[in-house]
Amino acid sequence: MSYGTNDPELERSTNRWMAWGVVLLGLFVLAFPVYRILQPAKLADAQAAFDERLAVQGEEIFTANCAQCHGGEATGGIAPALNSEQFLGSVTDQQMHQLISTGVPGTLMVAYSADFGGTLTQQQITATVTYLRSFEDTAPDFPAWFRPLSQTDLNGEELYNLACSYCHGIDLSGNIGPALGPDSGIVLEDDAFIEDRIRNGFGEMPSFGNSFTDDQISNIVGFIRDEQAG
Repeated sequence: MSYGTNDPELERSTNRWMAWGVVLLGLFVLAFPVYRILQPAKLADAQAAFDERLAVQGEEIFTANCAQCHGGEATGGIAPALNSEQFLGSVTDQQMHQLISTGVPGTLMVAYSADFGGTLTQQQITATVTYLRSFEDTAPDFPAWFRPLSQTDLNGEELYNLACSYCHGIDLSGNIGPALGPDSGIVLEDDAFIEDRIRNGFGEMPSFGNSFTDDQISNIVGFIRDEQAG
């Protein structure tokens, strides 16, 4: 009894399947280099989109928690300018994360991580770091980034905009802090009163005595009075 077969139809069917196998194998061989070319670009686009969403979240967190000292868009104030070429070029993301998490002893920079008694989660801190890093491509050259208020050529308006406008408004109409314009109660106070508030702080308003010179404080008060007078 023979177990062999000479069935032509079976042989043709087998040959067809083998041919299709060779074709599919060839397609896989051709597709793999294309995949290797296209996949990194897709991953990069996905990462860029993710970072963009994270930066938007980070901007909201920064505005609510950091802008009072570091200025709107991190341009600097009583605290360093974090959008500067000098700062962004000197720290890693990990170092920024650490600074936000644990704070800087001996300064107004407190710990923001919930692990150290702050209010931010690790994910929120990562979002804030992503927002700050988003300035890197357009970061300005700012030699005085560490102490923006140390610039000796700033007039009263420029000092106000750097250190006071976030809380009191660009037009003195108020924001987090009270209004200082012509219709505000501060009009009734003398210059010495305003200077004392700036120098020593009051309530949630921090002390600026270690940030401003006496002349700078006088210049800010002068600017406020000019704005009140219209």
